[in-house]
Amino acid sequence: PSQLDAIKFVVARKTGAIVDDSTFHPSVIEGVERQARRHGMGTAFVSLDFSDLDAVRPQVAELVGDPSSAVVLLGTELGEEDYELFRSCPARMVVLDGWSDRFDFDAVVMANEGSVLRVVQYLVERGHRSIGYLSGDFRIQNFRARERGFFRGLDEGGLGFDPRWRVELGTTLERAYGDMAAWLSRVSRDSLPTSFFADNDVLAVGAMRALTEAGIRVPEDVSIVGFDDLSLGAFSTPPLT
Repeated sequence: PSQLDAIKFVVARKTGAIVDDSTFHPSVIEGVERQARRHGMGTAFVSLDFSDLDAVRPQVAELVGDPSSAVVLLGTELGEEDYELFRSCPARMVVLDGWSDRFDFDAVVMANEGSVLRVVQYLVERGHRSIGYLSGDFRIQNFRARERGFFRGLDEGGLGFDPRWRVELGTTLERAYGDMAAWLSRVSRDSLPTSFFADNDVLAVGAMRALTEAGIRVPEDVSIVGFDDLSLGAFSTPPLT
């Protein structure tokens, strides 16, 4: 293969509701830039708006048309219809934090389903028999895979699931807190599960604040487990497991 001169780091946004609120993505960008510099390569950073596929199509074509540059595509917010734009990409490309089941791209992804399966097993081992699900309202691929792991864990543990225990939350701290507070105002405290799995740490921390303000102790009354191991989880009260 020809010598690569640069890496183009592409942040793909559909709503920004995930990538804009995460501390994970800036650290990934910094790591890519550091490694590129180590190998004598330049780094360019591009943000593309995928909320209008027709508008972004020519931008993608221009971006991936240069085989002397490799593309690292942050695909956190992308779905299958978006990856179609990259299917005949002349440049070498790696998808980060996303994947396609229809097109053949190299991808670096998290073990979403298996990890959440182990989360549920952990809660069961701790004695929980009623486990709720804090669901991000923007259903990115990671969240859908985590949901599959959640229900696999319930099935393997022989546990049922009350649909009332599924709470849909906005994916920013402020919206997760507000949505959880609104839900708590509508339900009986006696109907709460003893634990919740949250699609990510942002949801978990926002929900914990709402629970605490409602007089529900975490973890004495309700336990919370998140996903991502973000630094904010270490400084929440109490810290996330």
